[in-house]
Amino acid sequence: MPWSEKTARERINKLMGDAPTFDVQRFEDYWPIYEERQIALSSERKPSSPPLFDLARGKAVVVDTVQIYIGITNYDDYRLEDKRETEASHDRAMRLLHLYYSAADRVFETSAAQRVDFHGGRVHAVVLERGSGGVSQETVAQAFAFIEDFQRVADAANRELANNEFDARFRIGVDVGTCVAINNGTGLEQEPMFLGSAANHAAKLADGSEPGIYVSDRVRHLLGLPELGDLGGMFGLQETQLSMNAARRDLEGELVFGVQDRQAFTEKVVGGWRDEIRRGEFPDFTTPVFKFFYQQPPLSKIDYADLKPSRSIRMPVVSLFADLSGYTDYIDSAVQNGGIRDAVRALHVIRQEFQNVVEQDFGGRKVRFIGDCIQGVIAEGTKTETDNRASVSLGTQCAGGLHASFRLCKTLLGNLDDLGLAIGLELGFTPISRIGIRGERSVRVASSVATTVSERMQRECNDDEGLKLGPDALKVAPTALFDLMDDNGYARELDYGEIAVCLSAVPATVASPTYARAHIAEPQAAPRAHFKSE
Repeated sequence: MPWSEKTARERINKLMGDAPTFDVQRFEDYWPIYEERQIALSSERKPSSPPLFDLARGKAVVVDTVQIYIGITNYDDYRLEDKRETEASHDRAMRLLHLYYSAADRVFETSAAQRVDFHGGRVHAVVLERGSGGVSQETVAQAFAFIEDFQRVADAANRELANNEFDARFRIGVDVGTCVAINNGTGLEQEPMFLGSAANHAAKLADGSEPGIYVSDRVRHLLGLPELGDLGGMFGLQETQLSMNAARRDLEGELVFGVQDRQAFTEKVVGGWRDEIRRGEFPDFTTPVFKFFYQQPPLSKIDYADLKPSRSIRMPVVSLFADLSGYTDYIDSAVQNGGIRDAVRALHVIRQEFQNVVEQDFGGRKVRFIGDCIQGVIAEGTKTETDNRASVSLGTQCAGGLHASFRLCKTLLGNLDDLGLAIGLELGFTPISRIGIRGERSVRVASSVATTVSERMQRECNDDEGLKLGPDALKVAPTALFDLMDDNGYARELDYGEIAVCLSAVPATVASPTYARAHIAEPQAAPRAHFKSE
């Protein structure tokens, strides 16, 4: 069914009625409860999970953290072949991610750090502070110990299991601070989240082309290093690369292994991994692993439980990133003023409505929530091929529906005037699968140039209600859309009804195939230009 205000309003009101009254705890109060649960699971021989990984619905935990993001700076070297994406290059890129996701999870199993999520070429990890006096030097040392172990295992796995095919270079961002932990998922779609500026800032530090370890002034202060101060710029703080050895030299004490023990740990992990490959329990990285098939739209039919390397989707899709602007400041303020319950309840409602819009209204599929951002894929087509123009048309309508539902959420929830929504779209061949350690710990992934560009388009929206199309989406977009956006594919304050009216004027063979036609609203008003004038 198409997006409609009546349906969206009813959904949002129901979500508000069903939303839990969040129980907010400090981590030091949560920890004894978690330990009791682990003892009970162990006695029943049931699998356990790391703390804060699978929090119950309605639970929020305030915790001091070290946030770690690890990005692969030369990722495009593996997913491009002669500057193009091909089936072979996507197999190689997915094997690269499969190797490094698996390496990270194998280190997590014996580390103080734990996995939050994987997203494309990025690993998000966290080390939890169990004390009550803020993040300690010892906890920072544990974070750097994880970083070193990950790099050692990843390098050894590439050398010994993949014949040196993947010479990945890493850029690592580290910040410390108080976050609010919640969980949005169940079963195969667990989505632990750490909301707050520390997680946000660590991600920004890891976003760059130069490898190395980049730390915030807050980390530098804990390490007893000179702070650089607030010198302005995009992130507010001027950061510097930090030598790992210098950072850890005076902190480790007896907390982490020595070099010989660390080497023995690496050999044990990779040796066990090699045995799994020999027994056929894990794919061999030296041969093509990923077998791709086409998924007939609508993509809402995708069942991630059915996906694995030997059964992965690859097809042209519209990649969508929709990010709440201002939410990090909102949650940081809530931590300070005691408004956490309302802040996480609002996010619970908004994110679920975003998923409803993507999947129920436009037949797309959510890939994951990344903090306060939703990543999705959308396509229109036949049993055998994607209709690129119709997919861009449908994706743009979905963006209009997200903006319209977001405005309703702000009205019905109240006190959200400072929040905005930025959306990026791009079209391109995209592999979709589950990779990493098998079972419930394997990870949903949709990773391509289109996903990277759509995320960048979202970031390039400079106002609270922006939408921007990537260059490949723009090439095939229905001409009528340019009544609503500028030549660079940018628009602000889009209204779903106007998009629908605009596209309804385009011949059905161009922009209104079967599925898209079903999503055209009744005319409400003539479209008006929404691009930003110079």
